Amino acid sequence: MSDQPNATPEAELYGGVPKQAPPAPPGLVDQFAGLFTEPSALFQRLNAAPSWVPALLTTLIVSLVLVAAWAWHVDVDAMMRPGMEANPRMTPEQVDQAIGFMTRFFPYIALVQTALMVPLGTLLFAFLLWLVGKFSAVGDKPSFVQALSATTVPGLAGLPNSLIITLMCFVRPVGGSTPEKLSPASLAFYLHPENPKVHALLGAVDLFGIFSYVLVYLAARHLLRLKAGGAILCVVLVVLLLNLPRVLGAR
Repeated sequence: MSDQPNATPEAELYGGVPKQAPPAPPGLVDQFAGLFTEPSALFQRLNAAPSWVPALLTTLIVSLVLVAAWAWHVDVDAMMRPGMEANPRMTPEQVDQAIGFMTRFFPYIALVQTALMVPLGTLLFAFLLWLVGKFSAVGDKPSFVQALSATTVPGLAGLPNSLIITLMCFVRPVGGSTPEKLSPASLAFYLHPENPKVHALLGAVDLFGIFSYVLVYLAARHLLRLKAGGAILCVVLVVLLLNLPRVLGAR
C-alpha cells in the first residue's frame, strides 16, 4: 500500500505522484463580476489560468451592435462635411460626391471596420503589454496568452457604457456625434466647445474609460506580474493609442 492516500495504482506502480489538473480559468460571468468586486484576485487567477477568447468575442459582438445602432442613426453629412470642407485639396463637388457615397455605404463600412479593428487592436495592445513584460516582469516573463488576457478582460468593464450608448442612439437625436459623445459618462456629453480637438479630448474622459485604465494597471501588476513602472507604462501606452488618433483626427 502507498503512503499517498490519493495515489492511483499507476502512480504506485511507477513510484510517482499523480499530476494535478491545471486550474480552470474563471468564466465570462465571473470575469465581468470580478472586475467590479475583486479585480486583483481575478487577475491573480488569470495569471495561473489565462482566458481571452470569451472576452474578445463578447466585446466584438457588443461593439458591432453599438456601431450598427449608431451608423444607421448618425447624420453622415453633419459628421463629415466640416472636415472635408476644411481640406483645401477637395473641391465642393468632390465633397458632395464623397458625402453622397458615405451616406449610402457608411453603415456597412463602419461594421467591416469594427470587425477588423477590434481583433487587430487586441493583438496590438497584447503585443505591447507582452513587450513591456520582457523587461519589467517580476520573476517569470509573461506569456503572450497572458498578455491577451490582460488586454481583453479589462475591456469588459466598458460593456455597460457601450450598451448605454446603443440605447442613446434610439432615445435621442444622434446628429453628427461620434459614439463617445453620446455617453452620459463622458464630459463631451455635457460640454460642447467649438474646437473639435478639445471636444474629442473631452470624449476620452469618461468614468468607464478611467476605470478601464485602472484595471489595465491592476492586470499588469497581478496578471503579468510587472513592476509598478512597467504597469504605468502599459497604461500610458493604452491611453495614448486609444485617444491620440481620435483627438488628432478631429475636424
